[in-house]
Amino acid sequence: MKIGVIIVVILYEAISIGLVSWLIRRKRKTQAQQEEGFALGGRSLGTWAVGTTICLTLLGSGHLTGTWEGCLTLGETQIWHVMANGFAMALGAVTMYCWARRMRITTTGEIATTLYCKELAVLIAAVNIAVGWAVTSFETQALGIIISSMTGFPLKLTVLIGSVVGLCYIIFGGTKQVAMLNQINIIILYVGMFGALFFVLKTLPGFNFDTVQAYYAARPRMYPNFLKFTGGEHHFLQVGIPILIAPFFAHCCGQQTIQTAASAKSEKALKRIAWFVGPMNVIIGAISICIAMTARTMPQFASYSNKLVTTQMLITMLPSWFIAILFAAFAAALLSSYGGFLIGPATVITVDFLKEFYIKDMTDKQETHYIRVFIGVGGVVTFCMAQTLPTIVNMFTWIYSFMIPVFFLFVFGLWWKRNNKVGILAFVASWIMATLWTFFPNMTKALHMGNVHISYIIVAISLLILVIGNLVTEGRPAYFKSEEWHNSEAYKIYLQEKAVGNA
Repeated sequence: MKIGVIIVVILYEAISIGLVSWLIRRKRKTQAQQEEGFALGGRSLGTWAVGTTICLTLLGSGHLTGTWEGCLTLGETQIWHVMANGFAMALGAVTMYCWARRMRITTTGEIATTLYCKELAVLIAAVNIAVGWAVTSFETQALGIIISSMTGFPLKLTVLIGSVVGLCYIIFGGTKQVAMLNQINIIILYVGMFGALFFVLKTLPGFNFDTVQAYYAARPRMYPNFLKFTGGEHHFLQVGIPILIAPFFAHCCGQQTIQTAASAKSEKALKRIAWFVGPMNVIIGAISICIAMTARTMPQFASYSNKLVTTQMLITMLPSWFIAILFAAFAAALLSSYGGFLIGPATVITVDFLKEFYIKDMTDKQETHYIRVFIGVGGVVTFCMAQTLPTIVNMFTWIYSFMIPVFFLFVFGLWWKRNNKVGILAFVASWIMATLWTFFPNMTKALHMGNVHISYIIVAISLLILVIGNLVTEGRPAYFKSEEWHNSEAYKIYLQEKAVGNA
């Protein structure tokens, strides 16, 4: 029982959240400034604030509990899922994130409306809501698992505790609050993870992983190719590349990263993050893999499942004073991801649905109010989803595949050609294929394509339709080459920033 540790860390989170929220409100002198800055932080975030926020938004359960469990199934191939985030952030910083900020948008639905039409924007907005809530449910359950492991409390109760803390993390100060907290939390996370690695190594002969490697090498039938970076050629094609593809595209053009990027104070500040945000993110995932694979080799934890074995090892082996630091580190990563993925859907619902179709003259104060309301709604929904997480895994894979055509739609629309019908067809066709591959596996087997991963299918079908469709049909010119762009207020702001070296 580590209830004292839980109380200390929750008190730390409560005090830091309250203090940061108070500082934000004090700095923004007027009520109008407070409301305007909720979704985008007043477009004032510098390089370190933007970089740490994007990094930690993608550095949640996928790099901790998800990677612990995944690497004990896939071996070192799990690193490809981790690296997908790093690749996406580094590329996005100099491409999609930068272009979205240049357009002065708040949501991906606004990008789709500008490039194509409202119909496609609604489809993309709906997918971003589903993606955001699905990922938030993973963060909620991960918080619950860690708290439950440390206290022995029922998972349903600890998931509720995690939900309450997560809502407080985001609901008071919005994007600016999360960014300020993340600049502190990234330090705590690194201290916690490197410290955990140090304590684990202390228990191993020779202060290295030779005995861990020997354990898996001696059991090739139980752990085939576990120590190979690719997992073997067949495994790499069937598992390694697919677990890289879906998150790569999703994080390049998802609301969770686009919204943070749009809050940067300049393009120059945003482009700088490409140098450090990828490695900063991937290092944590690599440490997680080392720790989890060590946990599985220890006989005293053999009775625990892959989902729980790493947590139990850390709680049992680490000194109590360091468990507090480590739990604070885990909370930092999970809460940052929770906040980033929860504010995205709330902003999308408010801007792309309410403001676009129902309250066209919505004020900044109303916008902030509705975003807060839908953050609360999302918190309740994801809490309920987290209670039955095994049923969500298929849906999670399914909705992530939707983001693959979105990336191509945005790139083609910004730089090549725009055709509304072709864009909608590519998106809907991808949805149909994703549905077939996820929910009707017998049908795909009958077509002798059951072993072809859904990621390959969606990349192929979306690219095929967009390339051929744009070649054989008429369409509007690329947005950044059009009069529409050159006559916009966003273009004037871009020229001003470029003149002073900020773009």
